[in-house]
Amino acid sequence: MSTLRDLLEPRLPAPARDWLQSACHTGEITVLLPQFPRRVGRAPLVVERTTIGDCDVDFSAWRACDAAAAILFEARSPDTDSLLDLFAHGDYEEKVMVMRSRAVAPIDGAALALLGEAQRTNTQDHMEALTLDSNLVARAADDGFSQDDFNRLVLKAAFIGLPFERMFDAIRHANTELSRMLQDLATEREAAGRIVWHDTCRIIGAAPTAGTVGRLLGALEHGDDHHRLAAADGLAALGRPDLRTYLEERLPREPHPRVRAAIERAIQADS
Repeated sequence: MSTLRDLLEPRLPAPARDWLQSACHTGEITVLLPQFPRRVGRAPLVVERTTIGDCDVDFSAWRACDAAAAILFEARSPDTDSLLDLFAHGDYEEKVMVMRSRAVAPIDGAALALLGEAQRTNTQDHMEALTLDSNLVARAADDGFSQDDFNRLVLKAAFIGLPFERMFDAIRHANTELSRMLQDLATEREAAGRIVWHDTCRIIGAAPTAGTVGRLLGALEHGDDHHRLAAADGLAALGRPDLRTYLEERLPREPHPRVRAAIERAIQADS
């Protein structure tokens, strides 16, 4: 099984590789961490989605310094208070490195505390670094991150328009209370003439509540391709045979190939 070190080190020049190896054994982490972007570099990691243990991560969103910092934390095992202190007192880049590192670490007090911090941050890049492009949120929801916390985190993602599909496997934790919250938010935004988060349809289809069917069928006629695609995915998850007629009627009128394929999948799911 590949490790993060296996993925990163062949991509580093020798001086950066040697410096990282030394940093994993000696020096104060508080002094070392600010040096990572300069010593290891900010070049994109350029590694496809990879599974390491139970961690599922798309490293294409990472920089070399992000991966190197995660290797440092794995080697030096700072405790929860130390990691949170690094985040609290770090600059913009240091906060990103701390947050991304949690994607390849076990769920612990630091991960749960940072997920709480993500709900309060006004810096979208930090929210993205912690919650997107990995299954961290899904793993946390399996291990100590409450349903209420999960729902609030997803609701924040809806407010700022983050793509839910980049929270890998989080759909497993869809629930009717979250669906109610998202539908209420969608109704408020529609009344104000604002854009509705299209991933709403995917989540409410997986955990239907009052009003879900009507919203999904309405979204299937939306002028935006993304909304129709999400609606078709939501209807496939819903799996209601009594709705097959609506899908079959929509199919020949659907102009977008990807949406058409999703409607076909929904028809099969409803069979």
